Amino acid sequence: MRVTAVTLRDFRNYERAEVAPGEGLTVVVGPNGAGKTNLLEALYFGCTGRSPRTSNDRELVRRGTRVTRVTVSTAGESDVPHLLEVGLAPGDRRVLRVDGAAVENMALTEARPLVSVFFPERLELVKGPPGTRRAHLDRLVAALWPGRAATRPAYSRA
Repeated sequence: MRVTAVTLRDFRNYERAEVAPGEGLTVVVGPNGAGKTNLLEALYFGCTGRSPRTSNDRELVRRGTRVTRVTVSTAGESDVPHLLEVGLAPGDRRVLRVDGAAVENMALTEARPLVSVFFPERLELVKGPPGTRRAHLDRLVAALWPGRAATRPAYSRA
């Protein structure tokens, strides 16, 4: 699964933006404060339905506006395209859609690329307790093999 385009509307410092990464490695460069981290956050938000940086969704909405939307276009191994949409509507209502159909949880759709994020300011993954690393790995395993996600609670009880 690969990302073919990311479109932002009123997300953090972006009024409108569209990025179409190539099939290989994509490098995001720019001066400090240009919005590189916000762009990566938007990609994560569009694929998972949540921000890796804040639990307060209102922080994602560009100042002076009331709504935000991120769309992520993807193509799988069969090159079947999918469109993931995540937005915040008035009243702080989160809207999640896959190919135009409403979904409850982006993690449950196979139309999204697997994403993982590491921010240097969040060193708990490296310096924190082993349980933090284990929880991160558990989330990755659950994303790669959704059927195994159900076995984690049983393993914890044993």
